[in-house]
Amino acid sequence: MSFDVDTLLTLSLVYFRVISFLIMVPLFGREFMPNTFKVFLATALSFAIFIYSGIAPLKFTNTLDLFLLAPGEFLFGFTAGLIIRFIFDAMQMAGEFISLNMGLGLATIFNPQQPQTTIMAFLLSLLATLLFLSLGGAEIIILSLVKSLERVPPGSFNLYEINAELFLRFFYESFLVAFKIALPVIIVMLIFNLVLALINRFIPQINVFIVGLPIQLFIGLIVLFLSLPVILWVFTAHAKGYIIKFTTFLGG
Repeated sequence: MSFDVDTLLTLSLVYFRVISFLIMVPLFGREFMPNTFKVFLATALSFAIFIYSGIAPLKFTNTLDLFLLAPGEFLFGFTAGLIIRFIFDAMQMAGEFISLNMGLGLATIFNPQQPQTTIMAFLLSLLATLLFLSLGGAEIIILSLVKSLERVPPGSFNLYEINAELFLRFFYESFLVAFKIALPVIIVMLIFNLVLALINRFIPQINVFIVGLPIQLFIGLIVLFLSLPVILWVFTAHAKGYIIKFTTFLGG
């Protein structure tokens, strides 16, 4: 393949699509990953995807065409990355629900240097990343990007052609999975708070907040540990179906 001006400009459009996708996906866009690594990863993936897909370079009349087409490619990668991000956000949202009911939301008050997320949300988000990698999700989404160049060639993306109902279904399913994962802890913590309310009603001399917070945390950890196999099964089943729908959405 000869790298003339049209080929390099088409490769630049693929680069805009890939780097916007990587920024949105938590798997590649983690804060602890250096920005230099992200740039080099996006460059390597863009070059590999462009060579592997074998798409024909676009014909550019002038360099200005690149700046007119680049926002569409960036928006396509952003949209695809946002959809795949819902998988990880489901576990993070479940962690926020669990932390809120276990009383761990106060940890951000006592430790202001902690990132703006709870401990359980961060833990479940890392667990989701490991499960996603174990399912081969990273390889599948990269191959989906390759297939997307056949369905939506560079410079031809139109935001209004997206199926809005399908996009919202991705969000609804992820929110439902987050609620299912956090449901055992929510139910147990609700019963526990009702018991504390009755104790406070009949024995007002007891400081329910001081006594109940350690017990609430202890019970919540036990319930979370016992429900961990169910959490893994629910997320794995959701991720498998979600990846299939995602590849179909991108034209895989």
